[in-house]
Amino acid sequence: MSSLLFVEAFGQLLRDANLEGFASENEEDLYSIFRARAELMSWSTTSARRPLLWGMNDAELTAGTDVSRIGWVQVGLDIGDAKPTVRPLVPFVGVRYMNLGIRRRSVDPALLLPALIQCLYDALSRFGRVKLSAFQVTANHLEPRTRSHVGNLTSMLNWFNISPNENADALIVFDQELLGGHSETDLVASLQRKNTGSFKFGPLVTVPEKHSIKPGFETPLRTLSHAHSGLGVSVTLPEWTASAAGWALATVIDTARTNAPDLVKFAVRIVRV
Repeated sequence: MSSLLFVEAFGQLLRDANLEGFASENEEDLYSIFRARAELMSWSTTSARRPLLWGMNDAELTAGTDVSRIGWVQVGLDIGDAKPTVRPLVPFVGVRYMNLGIRRRSVDPALLLPALIQCLYDALSRFGRVKLSAFQVTANHLEPRTRSHVGNLTSMLNWFNISPNENADALIVFDQELLGGHSETDLVASLQRKNTGSFKFGPLVTVPEKHSIKPGFETPLRTLSHAHSGLGVSVTLPEWTASAAGWALATVIDTARTNAPDLVKFAVRIVRV
């Protein structure tokens, strides 16, 4: 099965009538704009070049048709280094294996999520003024993680060092799958041991029902229980932007998969409070 990320943006899209008409006349939609933005930044590609972070699957603008969700995108992660695939010639131990060809390793979500969420925000902004309230990420069929990307995430922190003094409070909400058998307290303790710069994680807080994980109709993974204890992780961000939200989500996912390397599916959300 292919590794997938399904990312949803929530808030308001204040659409300009002239811009909406212009986009319609040119037959542009969120799929075409998101794909073009990703290619412009060399994050992804549909040309002969190999994509760097993700492969494009689908996207849809939902502003005006959904209560609070303004758009979503689904991308494939199986674009990494090639590896051979094999299977036994007969289904018991002690026999030869046959090579079935090659497949691509999947890219770790923590490595690409800041760019992916920024790309979604940039694409939505071509259709109007965006007022963000939340992002939700659903992961499906991930490969077991082999290493942490904490070094990459820490190196990004300089971007936020000159943010204006506009700290934003947010809440990280997740299903039971993300914990991988660990407790919410374990997750917070692991986050607080990291160098998170101007991002401050913790303490645990009660999650209001309106902020709980809810799968969208188009979410490719419908088998998640979405069960949770009712607790989430509070976080103070240096700013409320797509970049900051993406960094916080990537850090939480990297931390959870460090605690539980075999974690292959989950849903997690960041909500401004």
